[in-house]
Amino acid sequence: MTDGSASDSARLRRARLVFVLVALVVPLLVTGVAASVIVTWLPSFPEPVATHWGIDGADGFGPAATYLWLLIGVGLGVPVLMSVTTLVAVGAHWGGAARLMGAMSAGMAAFAAVMSLGSLIIQRDQTAEPPGVGGVLALSFAALLGIGALAWLVQPRIRAEEGRTLAPRRAVHVEQGERVVWLATVTMPRGALVFLGVVMLGLVALAVYMLTAGVTGAWIVVGVVAVVAAALAATMSYRVGVTPEGFSARALLGRPRMEIPVADITAVRAVDVSPFGEFGGWGWRIAVDGRTGIVMRRGPAIEVTRRDRRPFLVTIDGAEEAAALLQTYVDAHQEPREARS
Repeated sequence: MTDGSASDSARLRRARLVFVLVALVVPLLVTGVAASVIVTWLPSFPEPVATHWGIDGADGFGPAATYLWLLIGVGLGVPVLMSVTTLVAVGAHWGGAARLMGAMSAGMAAFAAVMSLGSLIIQRDQTAEPPGVGGVLALSFAALLGIGALAWLVQPRIRAEEGRTLAPRRAVHVEQGERVVWLATVTMPRGALVFLGVVMLGLVALAVYMLTAGVTGAWIVVGVVAVVAAALAATMSYRVGVTPEGFSARALLGRPRMEIPVADITAVRAVDVSPFGEFGGWGWRIAVDGRTGIVMRRGPAIEVTRRDRRPFLVTIDGAEEAAALLQTYVDAHQEPREARS
């Protein structure tokens, strides 16, 4: 192991250690302290207490212990889920996305603690209508942003390790006057599609229930379901193409789409991509380093470097041959320009 790699390894270990402290230990401590306070308060609260506020004031009521379970779920459960997902999915591709998840975990714990304690404080010794919760909500978001920013600053800044460049599995040659086209389709992994399908069924069931029960605002939920369904249908699969004219990627419904003329391309390569580590998730993403792309799965991707713009990439099987073919067309387009100059 070289000195450089040893130093990088040490920095990665330190980053992961600090991440565990801010994303797991801080939420555990904050939630533990807030939960202890709520437990000591519970006997002094009459039942029920306000648990939800609308435009006209409190419109939902329940036992005071509701805030204890909300605190544990949002202040500890969510950070634990985010942290474990980050530690498992990121691996050696540690960077800004993992750092952001650590900051969000600490911030969520602070938000839940202030929201739960504040909502109970304003109702202590109250015999009349519960007061508004606007001030508590503002303090909760301030805590989220403040603690989140602090958690971001204390974590080491590490640039995510770039995926290794992949070589074509077989040679790609284009004869003079020959036109070769490469086409392929990339779709979300089956597990993600099943999960999203279950979520959609749940939303549809909720919308149907609200409509049949005559719940106020049911049409808003119906509109949300329609928008989510359209977005899912538009982004679950993309058609990717390489032609002598350039590179294209478009959803099967036609939008969104990306077209890059060969004249705007400076270089092409195939790389190994870690969606969560480099882009913070899946879908049409923007990385911390400015790269954009359609990141549907972990593995090979074709990365197109553009003139005066950040690279664009798409994860897809056969990226190595697609990149080699597109680079051939880029070289052929640049040769006449170099000859004229």
